[in-house]
Amino acid sequence: PRPAASGPLGAPPAWEGLGGRAAEAGEVREGSGGPFAPPEGAARIATAAFAPFERAQVPLSGRSGEVRPFRLLGQYKGTLVLLEGPDGLYLLDQHVAHERILYERLRRALEAEAPATQALVTPLLLELSRAETMHLAGLAHALGAAGFELEALSGGTLAVSGAPAVLGPEEARGLLMAVATDDEATPANLRRRLLDDLAASMACKAAVKMHHPLAAEKLEALVSELFRAENPYACPHGRPVVLVLTDADLERRFGRR
Repeated sequence: PRPAASGPLGAPPAWEGLGGRAAEAGEVREGSGGPFAPPEGAARIATAAFAPFERAQVPLSGRSGEVRPFRLLGQYKGTLVLLEGPDGLYLLDQHVAHERILYERLRRALEAEAPATQALVTPLLLELSRAETMHLAGLAHALGAAGFELEALSGGTLAVSGAPAVLGPEEARGLLMAVATDDEATPANLRRRLLDDLAASMACKAAVKMHHPLAAEKLEALVSELFRAENPYACPHGRPVVLVLTDADLERRFGRR
């Protein structure tokens, strides 16, 4: 018969094939569906506690601070992170999860009273229409408070000599070009628009992509930081981060209920 796990951290049982021990012990009954059928009185999925091979518990606590016994099982097709939870199988979209993490990092950096500014060795030159130049000129003070350093040149060109440290040069260019054409941006709402729109856009572009294999250590770091996020359930655009197959769902699908 199947060996019992030694508590929630118990090692997985040694299997000798699908038919193996169950058949030898007379647990496979005629008409019961062969070696795949559960024996009489088999424990439900929710009562099992088998650890994945050679993987430690992932220390996830979430915002409540309560330690939750999740275990990292692995990665599915370089896209989904699989976790064993106390109540089911958790599937995390790695791109969406990383996007949420990056979004909150960027937002915290941009929310600083005095965002760190990096001087650009080669100033960015923005070729703008007269209307766009005037629009950015009206936002110059608010842009300065966000970490941008702008200088007007001749012919409707703006030179960007400094940008928030969390942005690369091309990201800074793209942001300023977007602001230049954003008729709804005002000195009063610019900071909030930068925080939300910029952080969401940057996070999406920088997040790890689908079909990208990650080492176990990288997966553990990703999951652990996600569960410390303010909102670990959805990306900034509203897509879900995690789906759950509950123990009850799995038991029904395998004919145990």
